Amino acid sequence: MSLRIYGLLDCNNFFASCEKLFRPDLVNKPVVVLSNNDGVVIARSPEAKQLGIAMGEAYFKIKQLAESRKITVFSSNFSLYGNMSNRIMQMLSRWVPSVEVYSIDEAFLDFTNLGFDSETITPLQQEIVTTIKKWTGIPVSLGLGPTMTLAKVANDIAKKGNGICNLIDKEYRNKILSQIEIAHVWGVGRRLTPKMMKLGIRTAYDLAAMDPLWIRRELGVLQEKLVRELNGEHCLDLNNAPSPRKSIQVSRSFPNAIDDFQTLAEAVATFAAKACEQARNDGTVASGIYVHLNTSRYKETYLSESKAQEFDPATAHSPTVIRTALELLKDLFRQGVPYKRATVILLNLKNNTATKSQGILFDLDNKTQEGHQQEERLMESVDYINRTMGTGKLFFGSQGTNQNWRGASEHRSPKYTTHWEELPIVRAK
Repeated sequence: MSLRIYGLLDCNNFFASCEKLFRPDLVNKPVVVLSNNDGVVIARSPEAKQLGIAMGEAYFKIKQLAESRKITVFSSNFSLYGNMSNRIMQMLSRWVPSVEVYSIDEAFLDFTNLGFDSETITPLQQEIVTTIKKWTGIPVSLGLGPTMTLAKVANDIAKKGNGICNLIDKEYRNKILSQIEIAHVWGVGRRLTPKMMKLGIRTAYDLAAMDPLWIRRELGVLQEKLVRELNGEHCLDLNNAPSPRKSIQVSRSFPNAIDDFQTLAEAVATFAAKACEQARNDGTVASGIYVHLNTSRYKETYLSESKAQEFDPATAHSPTVIRTALELLKDLFRQGVPYKRATVILLNLKNNTATKSQGILFDLDNKTQEGHQQEERLMESVDYINRTMGTGKLFFGSQGTNQNWRGASEHRSPKYTTHWEELPIVRAK
């Protein structure tokens, strides 16, 4: 049996790197990128990290520091980031046939059955990192391991070093695992860290040394798989891991508080439509919806309310979800209250293929089934048009046309790669 080799490629400081790409004057300069509505920091260049800028820090808290230390601030420009991500993901097929996009700036690669071992793959690993930087200008890191979990660990090490790390060799792997705190292991997180610590598990090496079956009894089957993966035993593959998300959240803080129903309804309808589009892209349907409203946390009178509704059957049909979201909004809305944020979450996502295969109980004449097929065809047409003609070309009337609730983007950079009017101009001296 050939050696399994997985890789995780990660674009370093991706949003900040994209912003620097078309601004050579910002080389070695601190840069931060802000969330929707210029609310909080969502990306930092290495230079900004050295100045103590924290991820998730509210912009108003660091604005004075940004001005005094000459930190360049950008509003999020997802048109640019998405385009650069697509270029990098397409490049990866030059070297490896099996690529699983994990997020906008990460992808898992499967080098198994390509004839490499722990030594011969290193030149290719370096080639991938070097070529992507040369062709796109985006620095990346690539970690390798015999499992996806170890590839993730290797990538974390690669980002702190020269961009590559190989954990295929067991002796070297154990040395590295002994240096990694359990809280930083992929799949552990804040919720499980205290439980791990109580069991005497303080490092990744400690976890790897545990009896997998005992861990399963104490913490569950997912943690058993984590132990096995840390020991180089393949438990996950690119077709089913990481496990699909159970919910989709679309949320935004408004630049100005909203106290009228119509404006708030347009925002909630837009969030619901976007969440449905994401679900369809993932091949999932939602069993319920959750709508949440809140006022500013920085005001004396803070109000936070929410309400949920189930779907039967599960759906990702935008008109149905939008209609339900607006019904919940009517129950939540209070006239005159200045709402600062709205959130829509699709709950308990299920695989759409599995849901369809179960059919609809007591639908003896197939009328209900035919109706769902019509809904799916409609959504497929909407998604196709928006995918080929541009995001937002087709939208629902309840989303509104002016959308005055949308946030300010005072610091947004040009859409260098997706809009003709904003292409960079080069002039000869």
